[in-house]
Amino acid sequence: MWRPDVDAYAGRLHPARRAVQLLTLALLVAIPVSGLFRIDPVDGAFVVAGRQIWFSDAFIVLGFWIFVASLLVIFYSLAGAAFCGWMCPQNTLSEWANQITRSMLGRNARIMDMTGDDVQIALRRSGWQNKVALFLLLLAVSMVVALVPLLYFYPPSAIWSFLTFREDPRLAGSLHWIYTVCVVVVFLDVAVIRHLMCRYMCIYRIWQHSFKTRDTLRVRYDAARADDCARCHYCVDHCFVDIDPRNTEVFDSCVNCGACIAACDELHRRSRKLQGGSLLHFVIGGEKHRGIHDTLSSIATRSRAALAFTIAGGAIFFFGLTHYEPMHLAVYRSEAWQGRDLIGYRIEVANKLYAPMDVRLEVRGLKEGDYTLSARRLHFDGPGRKDVALTMNKARLSRGLHRFRVVADNGQGWHRGFTAVHYAAGG
Repeated sequence: MWRPDVDAYAGRLHPARRAVQLLTLALLVAIPVSGLFRIDPVDGAFVVAGRQIWFSDAFIVLGFWIFVASLLVIFYSLAGAAFCGWMCPQNTLSEWANQITRSMLGRNARIMDMTGDDVQIALRRSGWQNKVALFLLLLAVSMVVALVPLLYFYPPSAIWSFLTFREDPRLAGSLHWIYTVCVVVVFLDVAVIRHLMCRYMCIYRIWQHSFKTRDTLRVRYDAARADDCARCHYCVDHCFVDIDPRNTEVFDSCVNCGACIAACDELHRRSRKLQGGSLLHFVIGGEKHRGIHDTLSSIATRSRAALAFTIAGGAIFFFGLTHYEPMHLAVYRSEAWQGRDLIGYRIEVANKLYAPMDVRLEVRGLKEGDYTLSARRLHFDGPGRKDVALTMNKARLSRGLHRFRVVADNGQGWHRGFTAVHYAAGG
């Protein structure tokens, strides 16, 4: 197995993890605000960088999910549940809530203690002012966090209209109720549930465990120096999933946060009696592997198939992006009948870009007098669909089959045609 130098990283684990957690929260907000990804509830479409992604964009959708799923499999196989300890917003909010609770009610104040003991509030902090202040602080944070899911469905300008109680046609009439439900859910999470979600209710963590092996990143205890912690449980006190880091297994609740490693290292640095650094450290690779080269070789072997799928998914996704259709053209039969003869068609043009667009339509294969178009030019202010009626002149068309082609051009490089066959019974 490969074990990095503990003294080189143990002291930096905590600030590094905090930085990753804050960066993750910032990304969760920046992604919808920047327009990189959100969901349009009006058109019912995914929006990526100002472009609507439909399920008909199969290469983009399929390639993206193959790429992400394969990449996650590689990550889970190597790092285990490190996502939970380093990036998961649930864990970040729970850690913050625990820290705030301890600072306002005492370090032994534990919400929802599974032992059944009452919350132990420090005597000098047992006043109602501290409890009310904690309640208001948790509520305020819940109200802010509850806005983040809304950003994935509405642009920032619409959210600002919602916050300032301005009328905005983009907002759903029931949005205030939806927001209230989000606030209640987040508040119950940070005030009561917290890490109970991680320990007993998180299905995502179970999904990660299905890819763990004995070669996956884990915490290892230096049993040769067991005398240093004979009566010490400092690492156990710092574990927010309530396990003993000195006795970890392949399938346990450890999230590889490294809090126990940093705590043990801190204790050794402060102590004058204890020698050396932390008794806990990260290891990766099996017992038979010696050094970083053997470990990397083992990682490459185990990740070969997943890596191939990752590359394939990325290639498919890139192909889909380069062949993206900014607009959509289709021709359907309409309900325009004259007796038993079909005389009308519906031309549907859709703009998938969040930008103004002009489209010119023409019909090829028929003479001008053989048909009429309800519009030859369409203007889009943004994404949407528009229909144009194509009506055949029954008196002008001779009996038989008439092949025609509807052509659309936006003048910006998009040019598409749709071929159809019309049967005329004759005038």
